[in-house]
Amino acid sequence: MKIKLFYDKECPFCNSYANYVKLKEKHELNILNARDNIKDIKQLKNRGFNINDGFIIIVEESKVYQGADAIIFLNHISSKKVYFPDNKFFKGFVYSFIKIIRKIVLKVLGKQSTL
Repeated sequence: MKIKLFYDKECPFCNSYANYVKLKEKHELNILNARDNIKDIKQLKNRGFNINDGFIIIVEESKVYQGADAIIFLNHISSKKVYFPDNKFFKGFVYSFIKIIRKIVLKVLGKQSTL
């Protein structure tokens, strides 16, 4: 399966997770720093996907997942699993909290929190 994973390399949480999932063993995985791929990010934004709302994953150039759905998708196909439940509480509350913490950490590190 061919997968493109767009993430914010400046975000310590995003960077750690992207390195953790180790999908290259079974899939053609291309991990892309959103800050270095602004053209692709703008095209995705035109399709309704905002990188500031979380990871963006494109599977086989046709299916797009973002945020909590992207993490859940990666967890399902990864050989190293992290428990992320596919439910409204995770998607609505926990993931929203993670996004807030990300913005705070980036601000403390002196990094731009939006792309």
